[in-house]
Amino acid sequence: MKKKLTAGLLVFALMITSVMPVMAAPKAKKIAIKGKKTVAVGSTIELDSVITPKKAKVKDYNIIWKSSKPSVARVLDKRDDDTKIEGRKAGTAIITVSIKGTSLKAKCKVTVKKVNNKTEISKAKKTIDSYKTEAKKLRAEIKKLKPGKTYWERRSQYRKYENKIDKIDDKLGRLEDKWENRYEAGKISYSQYESLEARIESVEDYLEELEDYLEERFDYDFD
Repeated sequence: MKKKLTAGLLVFALMITSVMPVMAAPKAKKIAIKGKKTVAVGSTIELDSVITPKKAKVKDYNIIWKSSKPSVARVLDKRDDDTKIEGRKAGTAIITVSIKGTSLKAKCKVTVKKVNNKTEISKAKKTIDSYKTEAKKLRAEIKKLKPGKTYWERRSQYRKYENKIDKIDDKLGRLEDKWENRYEAGKISYSQYESLEARIESVEDYLEELEDYLEERFDYDFD
């Protein structure tokens, strides 16, 4: 009797489900652009599309970005819900985002500013120095740290500081790539690039020494 009752309830539930109306996702009614509208030559900014209503389902590849002057401001991701805009030379360009198959679109003006190399390089050097200061603080922390009694405690401590060292190294790598790209594009001189590279290499050497110190401090290789 119980089996028949259960089967009956299941059939009833399926019947109710089959007659219930399927609620379609609402259509997009508006699109806008969000993000910073100023970029330096050789740098990038990110622009996001904002679609209303929020529940509207629009495939990323149907969101299309265009620039009125790619030689000034170039669109790096032409089909996505967001994009990166690269500053190529000083000037302004109109960036347009639209939804394929609809009349919805939005525009914004992006201004590309000429880079003041001396000011930018001075800031970069201060940033590099701050990474070395950060690494020195880590060394002081590691020196004071008492290794755990168990293998798992020591492994957790080791991984924690290994990750912190890696994060500094990643930030340094991104900064190095940025200025290498500027040098290769002819935006800075060799002497300017060389001065930054020497500073970066100094911090990279310190990070390698710090990794060695971390391994010695725990007297174990957890890799």
